[in-house]
Amino acid sequence: MSVVAKKIPKSILIFGAAGHIGRPLAEFLTREAPEIQLSLVARSVEKRQDLQQAFPKSRVITADYEDLSSLSAAVKDIEGVFVISSSGTSEEATMPNLVTALKEENKVIQVIRLLGVFPEISPNRIPSTLGPGSLPIRSVLANKTFIWPEHRVPFIDPRDISEVVGRLFLSDNGKHIGAFHTMNNGHDWLRFREIAEILSDVLGQPIAYDGSYEGFVGFYGPKMGPRANVMWNFFKFEEANEETWALNNFVERTLGREPTTVRGWIEEHKHELLKGRKDVT
Repeated sequence: MSVVAKKIPKSILIFGAAGHIGRPLAEFLTREAPEIQLSLVARSVEKRQDLQQAFPKSRVITADYEDLSSLSAAVKDIEGVFVISSSGTSEEATMPNLVTALKEENKVIQVIRLLGVFPEISPNRIPSTLGPGSLPIRSVLANKTFIWPEHRVPFIDPRDISEVVGRLFLSDNGKHIGAFHTMNNGHDWLRFREIAEILSDVLGQPIAYDGSYEGFVGFYGPKMGPRANVMWNFFKFEEANEETWALNNFVERTLGREPTTVRGWIEEHKHELLKGRKDVT
């Protein structure tokens, strides 16, 4: 047991439980600690029905960050909370509600919150043109061309994020409480042109790369409208601050194994990618 110990939560609330991070977290906790009571949050009726079928022993509920009463009901008797918010969520309008609900219930042991931000970046470097909240990051293969703004970022498999979160909940090491951990796979700090090269190699067919503004807006504009420009600005912001990133071994130490690399992920999902599956994340 750690010198600085914490209790392992007997009940855990997972926001975004139907998502590509929340669901693997629920699967991990169900497998590794079936005695823990899970409460799974999803907004749509369809997603709640799917979760209830997949996790019949869990409590499946709806909760809205902007609705204090729904949060109060969600956190009742909860000792652990995983917090993730959707793109465009207003921090000022939502997180105070969650804090209020948790303080009123006063039973929480551990809250783990996932943020998509540069580590230790000054808020003064974030341009106002980006607007509030985070932005979705998705890439596509279209006409055998990888279309995405060029910039360099570290990578991590969402399933590895989920396992890290799960292992932190199941750890009795209290030193993680209040800590800010930067997560990446410790291996890949890549430009998107390099990803196109890996795709070409693994898929066995040439994948061109287009990182131009014209290509990006031409492809995403009809689908996203003005938001395509907002996304472009965000990725150029990432490019301007890319030296802030640093690969580390936190994920590997926590998992006790090497995290999934970009090449490994593409190899695993090769057949789905070749079929043009849109639900591969």
